[in-house]
Amino acid sequence: MRRRIVEYIKDMEIIKSTGEKEMFSEDKLCQSLKNAGAPRELANKVCALAASDLKPGMTTSKIFRSSLRYLLKENLSLAANYSLRRGVGELGPAGFLFEHYVEIILQAYGYKTVRNIMAKGFCVEHEIDVLAEKDGVKYYIEAKYRNEYGIKTHIDVVMYGDARLADIAKAGGGEAKLWLITNTKFTDKAVKYAKCRDIKLTGWTHPNGDNLEDLIINRKLYPITVLPSVKRYEREQFAKFGLLLAQDILPYSPEELANKFNIAFNTAKKIIIQSKEIITA
Repeated sequence: MRRRIVEYIKDMEIIKSTGEKEMFSEDKLCQSLKNAGAPRELANKVCALAASDLKPGMTTSKIFRSSLRYLLKENLSLAANYSLRRGVGELGPAGFLFEHYVEIILQAYGYKTVRNIMAKGFCVEHEIDVLAEKDGVKYYIEAKYRNEYGIKTHIDVVMYGDARLADIAKAGGGEAKLWLITNTKFTDKAVKYAKCRDIKLTGWTHPNGDNLEDLIINRKLYPITVLPSVKRYEREQFAKFGLLLAQDILPYSPEELANKFNIAFNTAKKIIIQSKEIITA
């Protein structure tokens, strides 16, 4: 059967999130599961099951959902890692502010923060998403959020932040450094310019070993959007109260969660169980 599946998908064309067409790569799918922490045997098993669902012209989003469905049956914690990028991408539509999430992450790593401040520039005033300080070093944080999967942050965004910092510095704004944090990947030119200008970049996959995904997983700062039982209605209810992290669910009993956020008791019970599983894994 495995051989028949391989033959079936060998020349299968799929559609990327950008609308572009490409040939399906089972190796690429398997590697994405391994990158989420799945052991080789499990990654290959889930990959084969997802590949068996493949149809010509299938979108990468549907392939992702198929893989996630099979992974959820095997290991919820690994599924949370696998769905993390899309979970972060769903924060905006749910009503959460990305800069709030960024501030929470920075605080978890020992930074003192102030959100949404105005800084005087030589030419104009500038709104700063987050002012962060640690070990005597201050950073002006530019939090750049996109919910379109596959979009990259280009050099013009980095240059714009650099120009704002220069205007603030010219007005005597101190020795703060620029730190751009985004849920996207960076283009090579953006990385090269930032390195030349001593600008700190944190995005998806950059820098290696200390990127946004690493910062979230290492401190288990999973957004509630990665929990399978948290659907659109529950996301909106949690957003009203600013409950953003899965770990924020843990102090509640099912009754308390259901009553405070006006959600079904059985749903509340599932959400708490799932939160405990990914936080204590």
